[in-house]
Amino acid sequence: MKEKFRDEGTISPLPLYKNIITWILRLAVGGIFIFSGFVKGIDPWGTLYKMQDYVNVMPLPALSDGVLLTGVFLLFALEFLTGVFLVTGSFRRGAPILVMLFMAGMLPLTFWIALKSPVADCGCFGDAWIISNWDTFWKNVAITAAAVWLIIYNRRVHWLVTPALQWLLFCISAIYIIAAGVVGYSVQPLIDFRPYPVGSLLTKADADNSSEHFTFIYEKEGVQKEFSETDTLPDEADGWTFVDRKAVAAPKDNANDMKTAGDFHIWTEDGDTDMTSDAIGSREGKRLILMVPDLSEVSIAPTWKINALKKWAEAHDTDFIAVMAGSPEEIANWKDLSLTDYPIYTAEDTSIKEVARGNPSVVYTEDGLIKWKSTLSAIPGEDTLDSPQTTDASMLHLDLTDRAKEVTAIYLCMIAVLVMLSFTQKISWRRLFTGGKSRKKGENPSKGDDKTVKNDDERVSDGDKAPRGE
Repeated sequence: MKEKFRDEGTISPLPLYKNIITWILRLAVGGIFIFSGFVKGIDPWGTLYKMQDYVNVMPLPALSDGVLLTGVFLLFALEFLTGVFLVTGSFRRGAPILVMLFMAGMLPLTFWIALKSPVADCGCFGDAWIISNWDTFWKNVAITAAAVWLIIYNRRVHWLVTPALQWLLFCISAIYIIAAGVVGYSVQPLIDFRPYPVGSLLTKADADNSSEHFTFIYEKEGVQKEFSETDTLPDEADGWTFVDRKAVAAPKDNANDMKTAGDFHIWTEDGDTDMTSDAIGSREGKRLILMVPDLSEVSIAPTWKINALKKWAEAHDTDFIAVMAGSPEEIANWKDLSLTDYPIYTAEDTSIKEVARGNPSVVYTEDGLIKWKSTLSAIPGEDTLDSPQTTDASMLHLDLTDRAKEVTAIYLCMIAVLVMLSFTQKISWRRLFTGGKSRKKGENPSKGDDKTVKNDDERVSDGDKAPRGE
């Protein structure tokens, strides 16, 4: 009787240099995908803003924020998992194919972005590392070339996590990155790569001396005209009407890719007068600042919590103001519906988004320094705000930094355990570069050294079992 085996897991040895190249590409491409997925995952708001930019400049149908947010979570989770699979040698066939599928979409997209520059940057690495559009394109070219190599050779190089445990690696990695995304969306990013991290100044001592500059647009008799900060602004009594204000690039000697801490500016409700020095320029006292980057998207529902927060601030010697991005009509409507009794100022929506994530969000400062930031939804409810035990602003903030470090350490330890368990059988570290011992053609797996321990790489397909007879 002849026995026939189909040995999908059998690895034919590769030359040493090909093994080394494959491992280098695994670690390099996998590291890029882990980093890209991680920085997107800890800051889903930033990734959502970037996807909104893409939708606005591309001929795509209007998509709701809910649909885009779902896409954000799928994007960073797939990126992170693909990187983990490559680094650990898991799913050796599927992982390089996932990389190639990513590049099939990203390579032409980034080439178009490099040519047309419809957005300032692609957002591949969030705010953690901003690179030019052309650098992004050539980076994707290199990743595509690496993916071709890995599709050919990846499955012929050994794993770090045995196939029997790779499902567990998938589960713990997915839970980890999705949990990081939920915290980043519901509270604030666990790592803040933006210009205004906790501990930095919101405004400079001289708020008028800033690298941020503006152009003011006025209209008279249907004709619009722009005025710089150094121009004498027209008088509305002469028939001029204020239309808009927009940020412009700083002079070359002061220009930076990103604004630095202390460049935040706020204006009056009509956007006509800079109120930065008067409203938030003081280096003394405590202040709660309600941030609303898109007033048109905020319902009337959170007004009860906002008013309760204002009441708490008054009782604890803390100033309370709101900074919003919205038209004068939207602000007037908000004041009528929410019965506000706090000062409202305006700012550029992009500037508000750089300070804090969420719509709305809350920033707490002491003596001009940012102490904490939070989405409004993460602030405790009215019961906590009205409690006499809530005497300090730090009690209003959910700080998960230490817990996140503990969870990350546990996650890394679990991966280390999976690796160690994978090598507890008769497997030597030499197999990382030899690819394991292949079974000779026609050899019975029940004979020899393998009769009690079956190699994880040598599997018999159920569909190709040996026939019962000839």
